[in-house]
Amino acid sequence: MLLSKQLPRTDSWYSQTHTTLLLTLAMQSLAACGDKQQAPSAVTIPAMTETSAPRHTEAFPPAKELLGANPPPIADYSRTHVYVDLVKQARRFGSTSSPWDEKAMVGDDGWPVGDFGIFLMSDQRGVSGIAGTYTVTFDGQATVAPVASRAQVLHQRYDPSAKRTRLELVLPAEADQLALSFTQTGPGIKNLQVIRPGYDASNPPLFTRAFIDHVQRFGTLRFMDWLRTNNNPVTSWATRTDPQRMRYNSSKGVPWEHIVALANQTGQHVWINIPVAATDDYVRQLARLLKSTLNADSRIYVEYSNEVWNGQFKQYGSNKALAVEEVKADPNSPLAYDGSQDPNQWAYRRIAKRGKEISDIFRSVFGDSEMMSRIRPVFATQVVNSYASGLGLNFIAAVYGPPARYFYAMAGAPYFNLGKQQREEGLSTDQVLQAMEQSVTDLPRINEFEKNQALASWYGLPWLAYEGGADTFGPGSHDAKMNANLDPRMQDLCRRYLSTWYQSGGQLFMWFNAGAGNWSTQYGAWELTTDLAITDTPKIRCMDQTLAGPTPSFEGRNKAPGSFEAYAFAGNFPPYSEQSKNQVRHLAPGRSIDYLVQATQAGTYQLLLSTAAASSGNRIDLHVNNQRVANSIELSADGWSKTIDQKPIPIRLYHGFNTLRITTRSSNGGYDLQQLTLQPQSIKAPQTH
Repeated sequence: MLLSKQLPRTDSWYSQTHTTLLLTLAMQSLAACGDKQQAPSAVTIPAMTETSAPRHTEAFPPAKELLGANPPPIADYSRTHVYVDLVKQARRFGSTSSPWDEKAMVGDDGWPVGDFGIFLMSDQRGVSGIAGTYTVTFDGQATVAPVASRAQVLHQRYDPSAKRTRLELVLPAEADQLALSFTQTGPGIKNLQVIRPGYDASNPPLFTRAFIDHVQRFGTLRFMDWLRTNNNPVTSWATRTDPQRMRYNSSKGVPWEHIVALANQTGQHVWINIPVAATDDYVRQLARLLKSTLNADSRIYVEYSNEVWNGQFKQYGSNKALAVEEVKADPNSPLAYDGSQDPNQWAYRRIAKRGKEISDIFRSVFGDSEMMSRIRPVFATQVVNSYASGLGLNFIAAVYGPPARYFYAMAGAPYFNLGKQQREEGLSTDQVLQAMEQSVTDLPRINEFEKNQALASWYGLPWLAYEGGADTFGPGSHDAKMNANLDPRMQDLCRRYLSTWYQSGGQLFMWFNAGAGNWSTQYGAWELTTDLAITDTPKIRCMDQTLAGPTPSFEGRNKAPGSFEAYAFAGNFPPYSEQSKNQVRHLAPGRSIDYLVQATQAGTYQLLLSTAAASSGNRIDLHVNNQRVANSIELSADGWSKTIDQKPIPIRLYHGFNTLRITTRSSNGGYDLQQLTLQPQSIKAPQTH
């Protein structure tokens, strides 16, 4: 069975393969980390106004708007029954004897030429709603028979005036699949429909009641799998999925019109994915379609493809090839703005550049007033690789200006799993849950929460999760993994996981996946349930409790007001290694270090740096949230054994998370930064959560 997600949903496995590359890129970029031009000492305080507050500092929205989900792909094997008409989820037309072989000849309109078979459902044994009487209708005449299916054809009749055939198809409760053959079709049949039990075949709705009831709990849906974003071949608007076609289980995904129809029916926000090679015209036509047909209250999160950094998907190679092609065609391409000759750097930068271009196109259609409010372009990247994320955003800032003009937010995929025991055999249910508990405990460190939040805060962007959830993918201890997902303890584990995300500053979280799935395989138990009729699973209870509130709050390590060790820089956790301590002790000229600081109240604070140095002549620059605060400040010195509290530096902090960056401008023997203290000078009332 071909699943759209046949890979582990943790980013750590991938980062290991790129460690050498990223270290190389990091060394190449160190020279660009600091401001090289000398300037006299100065301290400035950037203005802080309500209108200039970055988006990530805004009060958290209601809990309902903080949790969304990814629906599973449209497929014959899916246990999330989306469409009332089974033909829409069927495989390509096949032969009469083997409908699943997808070998039937079809005409330009997509309908078979002559006799054919169709494979409508698989892997459905025991799933609610399968048993009953289906209504089959089509234009023309044919002999219809089940193939390898426990189905019975009844009451077939032909209406010569309408030139349409109708029959009933009875499927027993123990049925697992449904395939049909159509023979003696003459010139062929068209407009085939197979309507599920319980719906009016003369006027069937597009979506099932069970599906709507299940997904309507979420405020936002991300349609990556519906759109078959991974490995998607579409380039032009003319080659997209036509809503007039009869089936959408294809590499092109569902029609955009169906996403609009769902959102208009439910009132939900949409998160959409643009194919990797889609042209500007494609993007423009899509924006126009959404503007003219989508409910004006629905927000639109716009993402360029999906996991373009992930080498297991074709879009990774496509993006890199496009980046190389661009630089070869134009050596002055922005991708090489700093003289870089590294195709890997170009590729990471192109992800951000194409996202920026897509944002610009949506702006041209919707207008400035809708951008970053209704239209929300998202820069999605690898959560365990914040350095690569910085490559994209730093590139945008250097070449085009503030990333917040082009992107609403930054996003990653912080899954939890079994860690080193992911594929281990012989685990008990308790051991699986214990391993996943440890994964949640380690989540902030493994998934670089502080580094990601510091980067997002630096550029004034909220930090979102385009995917996330419980990852039990892979062989090994399968029964225990399945039982763990059904164990009542999974509810509390899920709640702690989401709380960890929100406390770390994360906002909208898109669970992977909503819906129902078959958990009896090695391909993971991504969904919330095994049957849409089973609504009291641990993960569904977790979703509903989270959506019901209260609105979460965040909880940072380094607080203002307060004091914290200099070793507590973003991503560094105790017990501090000697290597991490040396990052502070030997901060060479041009090098920077970031601190993520949570201000309980917005306002002006006094920053006190406690340092030791053998001699004077060590100068630093200080930035807060990408604003220069202190320029070439000289640190007082009285020997390595004497800690000196430097002159207080006034800085302004927003309520919530702020990124404080210290850069060594010049060194005379170096200095030892030991402690940072933030004392309030004038503060504002805190924003409510």
